[in-house]
Formats: sequence, C-alpha cells, structure tokens
Amino acid sequence: MVLRQFLNAMGRVMFTSVFLVSTSGRGLERLPKPNNVFVNSTNMRHILRWSPVRFPLGGITYSVQFQGEFERHHKKTWVVISECSRITETWCDVTADISSDVDYDLKVRSQFENITSKWANLSKLFNRKESNLRTPRLTVNVRGGLLTLDVSEISKNINARIYYWEKGAEQQILNISMDHNPFNVNLRSGITYCFQAQLYISEYNKFSYRSDPICETVNKDATSNEIVVIVTTVLLLGVSIVVVSLFLTWKLCCRVQSAWFPKVSAPYFPNFDTLQVDTIKEEDRRKEFCDTVQVLPQSEPLLSQCQPLTGEERSNCKTDTESWTINSVMSGNVSQLQCPMAIQYWKEYQSQQNSEFSKLTNNGTDTTQIFEEFNIR
Repeated sequence: MVLRQFLNAMGRVMFTSVFLVSTSGRGLERLPKPNNVFVNSTNMRHILRWSPVRFPLGGITYSVQFQGEFERHHKKTWVVISECSRITETWCDVTADISSDVDYDLKVRSQFENITSKWANLSKLFNRKESNLRTPRLTVNVRGGLLTLDVSEISKNINARIYYWEKGAEQQILNISMDHNPFNVNLRSGITYCFQAQLYISEYNKFSYRSDPICETVNKDATSNEIVVIVTTVLLLGVSIVVVSLFLTWKLCCRVQSAWFPKVSAPYFPNFDTLQVDTIKEEDRRKEFCDTVQVLPQSEPLLSQCQPLTGEERSNCKTDTESWTINSVMSGNVSQLQCPMAIQYWKEYQSQQNSEFSKLTNNGTDTTQIFEEFNIR
C-alpha cells in the first residue's frame, strides 16, 4: 500500500515535469479550455455555466469576461467581471452585467498558476428576452371572508396573474394581476373557490405555465370573529393612546406651571391669642424674697470671687437667714451666688469697722443706732 502511494506520487511529479517542459516549448495551448459554455436564464436570472477542466495536478481557476453591443461594435473590447475572476466554481452569475435587451457575448478560460488556456466563447449570442419563466408556487391563506395570496418568484420585472372561480363553475374563470406579495381578495362567504397562478413579463409577452389549482372555502363565522377581534384591538389601542396622551399632557402642564408660577411659602406669624403669659399673682408676690445688697464706696473694689469664710467671720456675719443670695459682679457678668457677702480685703475692712465701732461705744452711743447706721441686721 505504501509502495503504491509512493509510485503514484512519483508519477505525478514526473508528469508535471514533462508537462511543464512541453508547454514551455510550445506555448500556452496545452492547458485545456472549458467546454459547453452556455447561459442558463430562468425568471430573469442569468447564470453562465461551463464544464470543468480535467487536469491531473488540480488547482484550476476560471475567469469570465463579457461584451455587449457597444463594446463589440464600437470599442472592440471585453469587460472583466471582477466577481468571476480566478474562481474555482464552474458557474458565474452575470445578471447584473446583462442590463439591457441587446445581444451579449461571454467567454471563460481556465488557469493553472501562471499558465492560462484559450478563451471559450458562447456558441451563440445571448439576449435576456430568452429567459424562461418557471411555474410559480401559490399559497392561499383564508381568514374569514379575506383570502391572502402569496406567489413565489415575483420580482421587479415579473408579475403574476391569478385565476379563480367557484368550484363546479370552471367555465366562469376570473383573473386579477398582482405585482407584490401578499395579495388580499374579498370574496363571498360560504362558497368554495379555486385558484391558479401564472407568471408573465408584459414587455416580452412571455408567460409561464399555470400552477396546480388550490380550492378553499370562505367561512362566515370566521369573518364575524375576525371583525370582533379587530374592533376590540382598535378600541383597546385607542383607549391606551388617550390615557397616555392625558398623562403626558398633565405632566407637561405641571412642568410649565412649576416653571412659570413657582410656589412661594407665606411667612409664619404666631397666634398671640393662644400664647400663655406667665403673670405673678399677688399671693406669689408676698412670698417673694429680696436680697439685701450693701453698696460700698467706689474706692472699695468688690471681690471677683466668692471666698470661703472662717468660723469667726461666719459667726460675725450670721443673721436670721443662714445665707443670703447676692448679686456679684464677675468680669462684667452678673451671677447669683449662694454665699454671704464677701468684700475684698475683708479683714482690713472689718478691723476698720471694729475700731470705729469701739470708738462709738466708748463715747456712749446706742448700739442699735450703730447697727441701723451701718445697715446691719
């Protein structure tokens, strides 16, 4: 088995070498050219076809060119079809290149690497008027009294003709023309109709064979149900549109109002009628206590702090009330202290007062009068 594969490979190499040597001396005629070149045109689609070239080494490609009436008679040139250059298929779609009702010539050649064959032309010129029309395929859908017809192969240049009749009355055949899919037909309900389709090209007066007949019955009940469904759908759609429109209008009005007429909050005024004023009753005034304040000369500064008193001073300052509430000036602020009166340099001042008190006592002055003079209780 291995020996056979080796011999085949060696044979191909030797054949290639001999072929290349022979073609180098004789030119390019030895590469076969395609055969059986023709145009297969159906429903205005034009396909150029040819037979494949048999070559032991493989790797054959093909290129196609065309020539219209203008190129053939005036320019004497050929036009390269770029979509069909160096292709491996044995066919080429030339529909876009054959764009008028004139005679066209087409040719094709084979190629292996840098070696090309001779051109193979059509046996006769091609005109797109020769295109054949295929029998169409007809589809019929029945929805109540409405029939939908769908015909295949309808294109820009090809139209369809529909033949229809009541079943059992084939002698009364009607026909309609259509150039688009689908096509709707309104017919009487409760009757069975038969349909056929046919393609035609009015410019060339060319017709296809008719399709096989298709018979369908129109259902009256289905028509009523279809109408109910359509009416319900339309009503729901209308209500939805109205609701959405009203909502959008309301939102738009709110935005316009907030932009042009912004809301301003009124200032707050308290209700003085409901306010409760605390008043001092007469009986509360009687219970009001007043603090005794002793005013000193300006030369005698006040204490800025409330200093604790010794036992002797506390006994000297004690009166009917254990402690007095006084107002003291501290750093410019008035604070209420729960302590006896304390004056700066209290000891010096007390000694001075005691000396004056002793002098008055020695002079025979009444003690009660002395206390009233110094406002001591």
